[in-house]
Amino acid sequence: MDKPTYSPDGKFMWTGSEWIPAPPTSEPEQPAPSEQALNMQDSVIGRDVVHSTVINNDPTAVTTAVITALQQLGMVGQEPAAPQAPPTPEVELPATFSVGDHVEYHSPTNERWLNRCTVVGVNDDGTYRIEVPKSSKVETKHAVVIGSSPGTIRPAALPYKVGNRVLVNWKNYGNYYPGTIATGHDNNTFFIQFDDGDVEDNVEWGRIEALQEDSVEVQDYMESVLGAEQELIEAFQVFDENGTGTIPARKYFEILTEIGDDPISVDDVLEEFASLGIGLDSEIDYRELAKYMASSEDDAEPVHHKPEVVIRDAEINDGDLYGYAYAHPKLGEGPVRTSQIMGVQFDARATARVETRNTVYVVGPTGWKVKPADHPFNALYAVGEQIKVEWQGSWWDANIIEINGANHLIHYAGFDSSWDEWITSERMQKIV
Repeated sequence: MDKPTYSPDGKFMWTGSEWIPAPPTSEPEQPAPSEQALNMQDSVIGRDVVHSTVINNDPTAVTTAVITALQQLGMVGQEPAAPQAPPTPEVELPATFSVGDHVEYHSPTNERWLNRCTVVGVNDDGTYRIEVPKSSKVETKHAVVIGSSPGTIRPAALPYKVGNRVLVNWKNYGNYYPGTIATGHDNNTFFIQFDDGDVEDNVEWGRIEALQEDSVEVQDYMESVLGAEQELIEAFQVFDENGTGTIPARKYFEILTEIGDDPISVDDVLEEFASLGIGLDSEIDYRELAKYMASSEDDAEPVHHKPEVVIRDAEINDGDLYGYAYAHPKLGEGPVRTSQIMGVQFDARATARVETRNTVYVVGPTGWKVKPADHPFNALYAVGEQIKVEWQGSWWDANIIEINGANHLIHYAGFDSSWDEWITSERMQKIV
C-alpha cells in the first residue's frame, strides 16, 4: 500500500481526491537531523504582517506572534494586492442583501462589474455600504442599491472552482504562493493545496488570483519564492535536532539578536516578545516562518530599483496598463500590456508612475489615451476634502466622501449620515 501523503502540520491526509483529517498516530516518523551549516542573512528578518495573536505555547500561534513582533520592531513590508475578478453574466436579483454577502458592483467609472465586493453595512433607508477592492486600495461605497445599472450591486458568482491553479495571499500576509483549489465550501471559501506541500482552509476569494502559468513574470516569481523558501527551511533545519518541524524560540531569539551585519537589540526583541506573550521556552514552526520570509527576497524590491519605461497612449483596463512603450528593456519599442498594476502615483505636475511587479511605467500629464478616474486633471475636488456646501441659501461645512464623475457625495459636519447627499460643483466652494 502506498504511503499516505500528509500536510506539513500532520493534521490532514490526501485521499487522492480530497483532504481529510488525519487519523491519530502513536509515534510519528522522525527524519534525521540536518548537518548543514547555517547561512542566513539579516535581510530575511523583516517583513510585514497583519495579525495579533494570544500565545498558548502552540507553534502556530507562537510563529504568528513572532512575525507580528518583527513588524512592531520597525520592519517594513508591502501591502497585498487586491485582484479583480472578470465580469460575469446577468444574474437574478434578490430582494435584499445581508452584511457579509459577496456582491458585484457596477462601476460607473470602469463601465463594468467589479467582483469580490462585500456588503459591510445596511443603511436606515435600505441602501447598502460595500467595500470595493481596487488595484492599490479598498474603496467604500456608502449608499448603493440592488440593480443592474451603473452604481448598483447584484449577487456575485464564484470566480473559481475545484482544480483551478491559483496564486493565494497566504494567511493574508501579503505574500502570494502558487497552489491548487482542492475543495470549495458553501460559504464561498476554499481549501488550498500549495505547491510546497502546505495547506490552508477557509481561504476567501479576495485572497486568490488566477495563476497565469504561461506568463514569464509569473514563472520567474514562483521559482524565486519557492527557491528562497526552501533555502530558509534548510537553514532552520540545522536547529531542528529531532525533526519536529519546529525550533526553540530561544534559538530564534539568538538569530534575531546575534546574526547579520545589523542585528536587532536584545532589549527590543525581549520587549516585543514579552508584549506578545512569546515565551523563550516556546516552539516556532519554522516552515511557516520561512514561507512568510521568502516572498520578499526578490519580489518586494523597492520601486526605485525597478526599471522605468516611458509610454504614451496609456489606458488602464481590468487592472492592467496598455500603451506604447518607447524603450522597454525586454520588449523594445512598441505596444505593451503590463501585468497586474500594484499602484499608481501622480506627482505635482500630474506625471504618473504606474508600478507593476517588475517595472514602473511613466505616463506624462497628457500621455493618456483614457485618463484614469483619479487623474489630477479630472476633478477640482478630492475625496476627503473639506468644503462649504450651499443648502437652502446658507453655506455649511461638509466633507466629500465619494466622487462619481461630476457628482459628489458629501457629509455635513455635525449631522448624521441621513443628511448625506449627491451634489454637483454648483453648490460647492473650496475653503480658503
